[in-house]
Amino acid sequence: MSEATVAAVIDPARFRDTLGHYPTGVALVTAMVPEDSGADEPVGMVVGSFVSVSLDPPLVAFLPDRESRTFARLRRAETFCVNVLAADQADLVGRWRGTESFADLGWSLSPAGNPVLPEAVTWIDCGYHDLVEAGDHYIVLGDVRSLEVQRPTSPLLFFQGGFGGFAPPSFLAPPEHDLIRAARISEVALAPLAALAAGAQADVSLLALVGDHDVVIATERGSATPSYLEIGLRLPAVPPSGSVHLEPGDDAAMEAWLARLPRTDEASRERCAQLARRVAEQGYSLSLVGEGPAQDVWQDVTRYIHGDPTPRRQRQVLAMHLDHLDYYEPELEAGASYDVRSITAAVPLGGTPRMAVRLTFPPAGADAATVARWGAEVRERAAEVADLVHARFGENRDLG
Repeated sequence: MSEATVAAVIDPARFRDTLGHYPTGVALVTAMVPEDSGADEPVGMVVGSFVSVSLDPPLVAFLPDRESRTFARLRRAETFCVNVLAADQADLVGRWRGTESFADLGWSLSPAGNPVLPEAVTWIDCGYHDLVEAGDHYIVLGDVRSLEVQRPTSPLLFFQGGFGGFAPPSFLAPPEHDLIRAARISEVALAPLAALAAGAQADVSLLALVGDHDVVIATERGSATPSYLEIGLRLPAVPPSGSVHLEPGDDAAMEAWLARLPRTDEASRERCAQLARRVAEQGYSLSLVGEGPAQDVWQDVTRYIHGDPTPRRQRQVLAMHLDHLDYYEPELEAGASYDVRSITAAVPLGGTPRMAVRLTFPPAGADAATVARWGAEVRERAAEVADLVHARFGENRDLG
């Protein structure tokens, strides 16, 4: 079989997806490019293909698209500089718009006269050693002329279509203050959780909002349906989930919550905002199991929380929520029956961490009156937890 035939049977989307499972570093290649006016203008392009090639002589490479107009401009300069980006510079990549993006960066010039970003991990000044055509890309070989590590921190990585950082193992587990406080609170919450679990024949958990995840702090079993909620699991508090933590009238918190949406179309934003307002009115969040394919949806959640939260798995879970909005905050109708997945109510403590009581998988086929009663009971138990916490620790909840 010829090389052309082999290439023809490789689907481009599958090629991109498969190779996306191998992480690559992210860099900004910069240069000062002479313009017709006689002045030099900073030019930069984001690349995910920077690599070390040779030690003797010192060579590096990156692989721009042959149709790239930005690289065509970069090529007009005699040298270029590779700025290796840090893990906390992902937002720079997202908003990069070429020359205009240099305006607020406070950059300086390298020894070869190329832009250096102040927060980059390293910079490497290069001359053009060779330019090789490779399919629809070039292989740009650069001879290293000077270099420096200016910020020895974790680099920015591109993996499975998302940006992130490298997390090396630590000798000490980093303490999370909110998580420690929540664990102390859980000590006094077990009795109300157990009473609700027994009465509703459901699993009942205490959740704490830590970052953008609800962490399971305590769980009492009562459901005949196997539950995925185990102590220590982190559930993404992404719209429509997590609305119980919003304070009515707090527009800034609502905007921050909506900003976690995996897509930004106005219809999704407005629908989630409507659901949040309904949660505020009824005092709890209700979600149903659904029918058909929706019944398998929560297996994806289980895979997310029990496995590594890779970018792909995270996108799948976030998109899953939006694809099943009709199963959140339904209008209950007399005479209808419902399979409830969860009912969640905030623990009215104030301050941080924000906490909630969640009832999961009560008996299927409940009528509207029974579901409404469960909702009221979850609210009552959440209020009872708050009263017990105040009695045990005081209003300021100084847990030490």
